[in-house]
Amino acid sequence: MASKVNFPSVFDVCAIGHITKDTLRIKNSETEQPGGAAYYFSMALKNLGSNIALVTKATERDKEFLLKELIVDNTSIFYRNSPETTAFENIYPYPENLDVRIQNVTSVAEPFNIQDIPDIHSRIYHLGPLTKGDIPVEILEYLSKKGKISLDVQGFLRKIETGRVQSTNWEDKEEGLTYVSILKADEDEAKILSGCDNRKEAAVKLSAYGIDEVIITRGSNGSLIWSKEGFYSIPSFPPRTVEPDPTGCGDTYMAGYIYKRLRAFSVEESGRFAAALSSLKLERSGVFRGCEEDVRNFLESQSIKESFT
Repeated sequence: MASKVNFPSVFDVCAIGHITKDTLRIKNSETEQPGGAAYYFSMALKNLGSNIALVTKATERDKEFLLKELIVDNTSIFYRNSPETTAFENIYPYPENLDVRIQNVTSVAEPFNIQDIPDIHSRIYHLGPLTKGDIPVEILEYLSKKGKISLDVQGFLRKIETGRVQSTNWEDKEEGLTYVSILKADEDEAKILSGCDNRKEAAVKLSAYGIDEVIITRGSNGSLIWSKEGFYSIPSFPPRTVEPDPTGCGDTYMAGYIYKRLRAFSVEESGRFAAALSSLKLERSGVFRGCEEDVRNFLESQSIKESFT
């Protein structure tokens, strides 16, 4: 059952993934908040003005807490009930180095199935699995016949052992990656997925599955994007102030990238916009709450700085 009615029939983006109940621990601080790739991605795109649908699963008891902000923003939500809600503990042991994170999982929501996918049309379907069982490869095959697939691969490379997130390879990658048009992985994930230590070699090897654009993020060290036109090295932009909560920066980056690519901006322009968006997300805890003009103004200030270096 969906959580609201009168949905549009066509969307810019349909995000599919579990919204999580996150416990964030940084030094002596602890907060509980909604999280997950689909949450950060959907909130950022919605605030940019995109027409987005969200397909997610959680328990009825957690539904109001997890979906409240999305409902307030009039997001088109296709909610599916699950016996459990995915719950993460995100621990940042070194506040001075927020690229280091320890993750624990206390519960996992029911996997998605094809029956969970609503009868809608979307230009892009963005998949944000959080654990390897979240989204079966049959859904990738099904969605590839409806529109382009954008995949944040992180969940397919995670296994849960005694409540701790551990890295693993994706057994179904030989088939699954053939359905993907835009692939996002961080540096470690790209190495696991490709077997290559060199980022450019990893991107080229992954592109051989028929992927149009491969994005490899490196946290505060920027990102690398491969497309058929070549490689693009995208810098990271230092935020003006930093809240100690980098959770969701990669998802926010992808929201900005897809937002611009759907509007026919170049790969490089889209990458720079995405990097600026994720930097703005770092300026306050939680999701990106600004607008496109905020990102443009931030990028203009960075261009001025670059012209003097």
